[in-house]
Amino acid sequence: MNVIKVRKNFLLDKDVIDKAQFIIKDKHKNLTEVINLYFKAIVKEPSILDTIEKSANKRTGSFIGSLDGEIGDIEYKEMKKDSLSKRDI
Repeated sequence: MNVIKVRKNFLLDKDVIDKAQFIIKDKHKNLTEVINLYFKAIVKEPSILDTIEKSANKRTGSFIGSLDGEIGDIEYKEMKKDSLSKRDI
């Protein structure tokens, strides 16, 4: 992973920036405008961070990626209990 160092503690993933550059240019924006819009959106709707994180971590192009969002965050004990209750039916 290549890193772009903007300032001492402000590092960005070069590959992600290169890929996003085309999308940003398509919308006639520059990186500064995009960052400002991002912060404005967070201030107006803090829950947007959850949506962005979910989207950023979503895997694509593989079988397991198609299961993103389909499998919940339940623990093994809950899953086992649910499975056993379905057998009784």
